[in-house]
Amino acid sequence: MIAALLLLACADKELAPLKGALDDYSRGRAALEAGEKEAAVAAFVEARRGDPGSAVLALWEARARAATGDVAGAEALATGVIAEHPDAGLAWYNRAAWRVRLGHHDAAADDLRHAIVLGARSPYEAALDEDFRSVLGTAPFLEVLPPAPVVGRTTGPEGNVFLGSDLLVQVELLSAPGVRAELHRSTDSPGCVVLERVVEDQATQAGVLARRIDLHFRASAACSARLAFDVSMTDGSMPPIPMLPVAIQVEAPSSFRQPAPDVLPSRIPLPGSIAPTSGGWTAGRAGGLVWAMGRADVSPTLDGASAPIRLELRVDGSTRAAGGAWPNTSGGTVAAGDWSLAVPPEAP
Repeated sequence: MIAALLLLACADKELAPLKGALDDYSRGRAALEAGEKEAAVAAFVEARRGDPGSAVLALWEARARAATGDVAGAEALATGVIAEHPDAGLAWYNRAAWRVRLGHHDAAADDLRHAIVLGARSPYEAALDEDFRSVLGTAPFLEVLPPAPVVGRTTGPEGNVFLGSDLLVQVELLSAPGVRAELHRSTDSPGCVVLERVVEDQATQAGVLARRIDLHFRASAACSARLAFDVSMTDGSMPPIPMLPVAIQVEAPSSFRQPAPDVLPSRIPLPGSIAPTSGGWTAGRAGGLVWAMGRADVSPTLDGASAPIRLELRVDGSTRAAGGAWPNTSGGTVAAGDWSLAVPPEAP
């Protein structure tokens, strides 16, 4: 019994530094999130004294140093981690980002290649990272990062949602400026969600057009839904790429009477691809939809139309155009790939 107590006492003494390192780590994370960069550096330095062999703590100290502007110090710490742990993909990835900031592009491209091989990030995830926006399409990175246009990611609610809930699915894209994007539904219409609004926000940085597309749905009936989309560029520079599907289960009371199913359009109207380049109207038909885009201060209408999908285009956060897409009630069929544009000479 006494021997067991002595062993526990020794173990407690051995673990004490690790407990202190964990406390300092938590303090450093909190300081970094609060913008207290110097305090974060000091906390991570203390944490590493308690656990000097931790690659994780070394990278957190490096991140904090980079936040203070000591990018060279961050690079040196990452280099030390790589020397001890050559399979640490995040160390390669972070050092690549810091070497881009230091202007060491050839070395950064080599680091990024290692990080991708080790599975730290995919090429598309790296292309979406702001740390690498400035080097997209440059010579050292042509064989590492996908050439523009590149596709981003889809995020949205997963699991159970309640009837009548609003659902937000976000799609992020990167492309060359001026290239129009197309978003197609790649699965059968789930019959229980209605697309009510599409907002596209555009920003151009370092010669790359970043698009964030917010798709606002409403759960209209009980069902299991799998929302999946394909994205392509109209200049043919990229084949359609499937986006990660969003799976949801719409819950409804057992007494709820099921309404007639609503059908999602096969082509999702993207405001940035149909908005006019100047004042006035742009109107047409696509994928079973009649749509119209107008000036932000004008509410477009079509005779006999109801329940439009509201469209909005924002550039650098400011609304540039607004309009709507209406179901085609004429009785005719419009193929998903057919466009018929009509631009009236004057805004109504």
